[in-house]
Amino acid sequence: MLRHYIKFAIRNFRANKVIFAGSLATLCLGALCISMLFSYVYNELTMDDFHENVEDIYMITMKNSPKSEWTPPFKNNYDEYPEVKNGTSLVYFEKDKVRLKYNKETYTPTGVVVDSSFFKVFNFELTIGDENTILNDYEAIILSEDFSEKLFGDVNPIGKEVDFESPIYQGLHIVKGIIKTPSNSSLKFDVLIPNAGVPYGGWMPFVKLKESVHQNDFDEKIKRSNNNYPFAYPKLTESTTKTVKLKDLYFSNNFSRIKAFPIFSSGNRSNVDVLIIFILVILLVSILNFSNLQIVNVNSVIKNIVISKINGAFKKNIYYQKLVENIIIIILSVVILTITYNLILPYFNSFMNANLKPPVLTVLLINVSFLTLITGIGFIYPIISINRFSAVLNINKQQQLKGKQIIVVLQYALAVMLLISSIIVSKQLQLMLSKDLGFNTENIMKVKLYYPTTQVPMVEIGSEEKRSAHKKEILNKPEYIKNQLASFSGIKTVGQGRSPLDIYQIEWKTKQETLGFESFNTLVISTECQDIFGFELLEGRFFDKEIDNERWNRKIIINEAAKKYWDIEDISTATLDNIYWGKDYEIIGVVKDFNYQHLASKPKPLIISCTPYSSGYFIQFHNSKNQETIAQINEVFNEVNPNQPFNYTFLSDEIAALYQKEKRLSTIYIVFTVIALLISVIGLFTIALYDTQRRVKEVGVRKVNGATIKEIMFMLNKDFIKWVGIAFVIACPIAYYAMHKWLENFAYKTALSWWVFALAGLFTLIIALLTVSWQTYKAATQNPVESLRDE
Repeated sequence: MLRHYIKFAIRNFRANKVIFAGSLATLCLGALCISMLFSYVYNELTMDDFHENVEDIYMITMKNSPKSEWTPPFKNNYDEYPEVKNGTSLVYFEKDKVRLKYNKETYTPTGVVVDSSFFKVFNFELTIGDENTILNDYEAIILSEDFSEKLFGDVNPIGKEVDFESPIYQGLHIVKGIIKTPSNSSLKFDVLIPNAGVPYGGWMPFVKLKESVHQNDFDEKIKRSNNNYPFAYPKLTESTTKTVKLKDLYFSNNFSRIKAFPIFSSGNRSNVDVLIIFILVILLVSILNFSNLQIVNVNSVIKNIVISKINGAFKKNIYYQKLVENIIIIILSVVILTITYNLILPYFNSFMNANLKPPVLTVLLINVSFLTLITGIGFIYPIISINRFSAVLNINKQQQLKGKQIIVVLQYALAVMLLISSIIVSKQLQLMLSKDLGFNTENIMKVKLYYPTTQVPMVEIGSEEKRSAHKKEILNKPEYIKNQLASFSGIKTVGQGRSPLDIYQIEWKTKQETLGFESFNTLVISTECQDIFGFELLEGRFFDKEIDNERWNRKIIINEAAKKYWDIEDISTATLDNIYWGKDYEIIGVVKDFNYQHLASKPKPLIISCTPYSSGYFIQFHNSKNQETIAQINEVFNEVNPNQPFNYTFLSDEIAALYQKEKRLSTIYIVFTVIALLISVIGLFTIALYDTQRRVKEVGVRKVNGATIKEIMFMLNKDFIKWVGIAFVIACPIAYYAMHKWLENFAYKTALSWWVFALAGLFTLIIALLTVSWQTYKAATQNPVESLRDE
């Protein structure tokens, strides 16, 4: 019997090639999009779940004062508390502060110094090496799988010697371990160095609490643990210490200073929610389209079904027949999907900045699950309708399954909503990329021109004379570099400091402030940066090279937002205190607010201080990206920093990178909107083909009676136009509300213009007309003699 069902299914596929191809294309396109997005969303939502008892793993954080931002604490020996099962501390480095040299090549990996308890808290898998002993071996170095492949390719790295260098440590290490970092790990690193009793650097304590310990109770116990800490600043009398779950850290927006370190990756829950909505929309469109195709399929074989019933077939036999057809389509789709999924995955990872590597069995399971869901739900309505057939009516094909019009309307309503959304997201992205930020961004190179090597070696402390000579060498480099750059004709201005896009937070307060210090955005630049960035002065003066160029001068400039926040009427009488640098900082000027952060928010209070010493340089060119001048800068860099990699960026490129997430979101909208439209077009094409074939005799009669091709095409197309029109009316208010809510996340918003909705409706209508007109034109131009000929 099974052989009969398979044979009959193949015969049905051959007889209805267009419907079969449309069904297969719908399943493959829909399930591929869904499984890709699901893999990414699932990876995000299960972040760090591979750690054993991940709910009990916490990071210790602190605030210097009640209004400060959360930072790593000064105290790090939290494993001494009886509530702690295991504790470990990671020594972190700022971005690009670690260099690893091998075979005359220099790399800038993300490096972390870890203690011997690292593997007792975190369950990272060592693919090579013994986790019980390797962290007690101070000459060992552990590389991630990806970084090891980058360094050594397919060669076995074990036993290879590499040179590790950072601002606080330099030494030779032997590769003795390879570690696997899963794609759903929020901690990202390339290199692990066993802790050799590191006395310097910033540490990040993590603890694994005992299962019986409640987080709030432990937080209350450690709340004041960093007050008056011996090696901290004596002003720390109002600090607050608490724990944050490792899982909560990934999506949280409250730990920006901590998550700025390269070891942490950060997620955006709202973007994940958007992707979930896309999954549901694509799933719904696929189900509706597949269901519509099955309605058309059943209508095309009604006579066969009725003849089978008359010849004694039971309902269950018809159901079994449809089930076999369903299974065959699923099997074909799974094969196509699994191959396509693995081919596309590397490109998807690159685009989404992810590292998904699901096993083939997992991919197979995901695809089978979604295909079964789509086909299972899609077959419900056609199967129910088969029950209601009248054998008497259908022997002459006088009865048809209803409902395809409603399904087409729903499909196109969803497609129009996605199209409107994608246009508005693209408009918002263009607004952010083209908006004047309030300072110069063009032809400005950001580059680090010297690397101070180890300042305080950990393993072997040098002599006093050696360290003094090293310090003198460091201080002489900036002057030499500045003199060399001044001789290059392609350079307009040279400044030092941090980028306006690289703001960091420090605690400040006014003399009158009673609530203590508060974290404020701070920018450190040299006096030349005013000529480079062109900040607009509203009050007072800018930094002067002659009088403000001391290393520790106590003069600052604030922006409008800071002046308003502190309610300062006269800057000449106001001073600020800094929790780290001291008291009585004189405010010498006020600059107009400029956008130094993401345009999701308006400019926040900003303090600008002056320093003549920084390894970070800003070089303004006379002409955009002068390659000859860049080559000259490279020569200076190589002279000062032999065997170091020369890396640079342009400020305009960094601004574009700031909106990388929005770019990805915009591209996702466009790609999946096109796919949703394509799935809908497949269904509409099949329906148009079926309807025109069903009405071919009617067309022949009308042509014989004098109807023109235009009149016939209008008659055949008007129903489809009506369906798209109804879909447009349904989609517009829903899309407007959704986009209005989404734009509330931005301080600067694009307008919800009427033409966006009109363009989306017109585009959808044109696509629908092009889809159905091919079939209707063929029917309208067919010879009436052929169409009216008796079977």
